[in-house]
Amino acid sequence: MIFLENGKYTALLIFILMLPLASYGEIHFTDVTKKYAVGGYNYFGGHGICWVDVNGDGRLDIYVKNVAGYIYHVPNNLFINYGDYFLEEAADRGVTDAYGFGTHGAVFADLDNDRDFDLFSTTTFDRTTAHNHIYQNDGKGFFSDMTYNITPPQNINTSARGVAAADFDGDGDIDLYFSNALPNTDPYNPSLFPPKRTKNFYINNGDGSFTWSFRGIFWTGFVQGVVAIDIDGDGDIDIAEAKWTPPSTIYLNDGSGHFTDAGGEMGLPQTLGVRDGGMTFGDIDNDGDLDLALIGPGKVDIYLNTGNIFEFKQKIIPDVLSGGAHVCFGDFDHDGDLDLYVSGGNVYENDGTGIFMLVLSNISGLKPSLDTLDPRGSALGDFDRDGDLDIYIADADYYNVLLRNDCDDSNWIQVDIIDHKKAIGGIGAKLDLYVTGHVGETNFLRGHREIHGEYGYLGQDMPTAHFGAPSGNTYDLKVTFFDKLEKVIQNITPGQKIQVSYPHVYAPLNFSGSRYENKALFYRESLIILSWDENPENKNIQSYRIYEMDSGNRTFLTEVSADTFRYMFRDVEKDRQYKFALTAIDQNNREGEAAYLTLK
Repeated sequence: MIFLENGKYTALLIFILMLPLASYGEIHFTDVTKKYAVGGYNYFGGHGICWVDVNGDGRLDIYVKNVAGYIYHVPNNLFINYGDYFLEEAADRGVTDAYGFGTHGAVFADLDNDRDFDLFSTTTFDRTTAHNHIYQNDGKGFFSDMTYNITPPQNINTSARGVAAADFDGDGDIDLYFSNALPNTDPYNPSLFPPKRTKNFYINNGDGSFTWSFRGIFWTGFVQGVVAIDIDGDGDIDIAEAKWTPPSTIYLNDGSGHFTDAGGEMGLPQTLGVRDGGMTFGDIDNDGDLDLALIGPGKVDIYLNTGNIFEFKQKIIPDVLSGGAHVCFGDFDHDGDLDLYVSGGNVYENDGTGIFMLVLSNISGLKPSLDTLDPRGSALGDFDRDGDLDIYIADADYYNVLLRNDCDDSNWIQVDIIDHKKAIGGIGAKLDLYVTGHVGETNFLRGHREIHGEYGYLGQDMPTAHFGAPSGNTYDLKVTFFDKLEKVIQNITPGQKIQVSYPHVYAPLNFSGSRYENKALFYRESLIILSWDENPENKNIQSYRIYEMDSGNRTFLTEVSADTFRYMFRDVEKDRQYKFALTAIDQNNREGEAAYLTLK
């Protein structure tokens, strides 16, 4: 039994698995909320938080999702980071999203593959119209409402909490999911509801429009938090939901964007009547798969992934008696493993095996966290660009809190991803950091990350993978893009942020053609000679393919070696128009973008 002092409570902590009293790592935070004026409202407040660079200036901005149970048309906050200060600009930039009783779930993602972050936001229903909204970023951080692109048009009110953004159907663009797709969720009803078939997906059609559809996830009771990530490691994106009354569960993707409930068979507890707040996945024991933290009032349950069966590992009783909403995983001390933060509570240091040890608030500086009145979601981001993970906490009853991490070293690596559709954010990408020269060897794995959107209870971390990487070593990074292509970056020195782009195969340059007549024969033979230059952006090209185009359709003509930049077609029709396409093929047999040519 351990007694901890709290500004609001004296809580008796009983650990199912006894833990050391304190950890003496380098974890310490400073409250900088007033310095940067990012507290938000004090009379109704924050439920969720997104760290995202909306205007592309390289600095993380803060989006706060606000809810009030007694005020209509509650505006959200967008704090733009100007380096030395933040300014609240939600109204000017078009993302107050002030509908109904406010916003619970919202997530930023590159929905149109144009290298900026768009916004999907939900509305909380209570006697007013409550429809979800999609906002398109113009690239400079100003947004236009594109909700009219959802078909069929929304015709019901919803009470969404958690949301998700991922390429659920594997077609190369980001789809959307939202929970509680009905107006009356009756969250405090202890009875089980019969499953309801509700349309809760907006499937991205790739042309700016979305199809509102059902994909196998039935509503069985009130949902709090949602997370979308590859839980079973099979290469597609699954969904997990934290619920009240029915047990929290996992829905496995069949690869085409249709889902089946598999929580029980994967080892999740099937207890009824529990009010879970959120589910957070991360590799806490550095074995390359996703482990789980499941949080509810008065407890955080830790499960290790043992071959897609989650086995109970540890119970933490945090001193956040009013919350039980959200858990963050992050390497706060840069020692190479994921630590744990309970929203509105304390931080727990990982001992390297996935066991968490309390760091007392007089060491961590987290008294401002413990002093929050009604902590809800929180999220991690490096707002000051010093390489460590800072924390923003949403407080539903008072000012929100920004905590700066004081780790202040160079024992870190950060990675941004540009994916196979040239989209920013890298949702669905997996990153594995190894000691140099040991890629693929589990004993030398120093971190596994999977980039995803909203998780736990309404939190979205910065869309940048962060690793603690102790100095004295160099590291190799293996990136597995969502289409399963792998790329290895070697000999990375800690203390830097890198960008890893999908190894695109680009179109050859200067594709041109000429007609000639061969007069050396007994008849005049018409010829076409095509020529092109290699694209210096391409690596490891093995060949080029030439096609004839007809009404948008390709007909294969020939394939030539990588050192060939000229090809002649003989005996062509003199008066006919020809259209050609030329592509490069790399050593993985991936065919790149085409160059086109029309000869009249």
